Amino acid sequence: MPTVIAENENRDMFRGSDGNIAMLSGVDAVAQLAKSRMEAQRGEMKYAANSGMPTRATAWDTFNPKQFDAAARSILLGTPGVTGVQSFEMFRDGNDLNYTAVITTIYGTATVTSQ
Repeated sequence: MPTVIAENENRDMFRGSDGNIAMLSGVDAVAQLAKSRMEAQRGEMKYAANSGMPTRATAWDTFNPKQFDAAARSILLGTPGVTGVQSFEMFRDGNDLNYTAVITTIYGTATVTSQ
C-alpha cells in the first residue's frame, strides 16, 4: 500500500494531530498522486520533459477539449494504483480551467478535482 506525505489545499505538507508529518495511504494516497500528476505541466520536469499535462497546447494556446480529455485520462491511468477512469469532466471559465475526475483504484473509488 503506498504511503505519501499529505498535502493541504496550498500543496504544503503539515503536521497531523499527533504532531508528526501527516501521511496518506490507500485510496487517499493514490488520489493525491493522481492530482499531482495532473498538475505537472509538460516540459517543466528537467529529467522527464515529455511527461506531464500538455495544458498549454490543449487548453491555452488553442482550446482543444478532446485532446485535453485524452491527455488527462492517459495521465490518470498512468498513476500507480489507478485501474480506471469512470468519468472526466472539464470546463473553462475565462482564465480558469477546472476538471473533476472519478477514478477507480485498487483500494476503491476517488474523486480528483482541480480545485
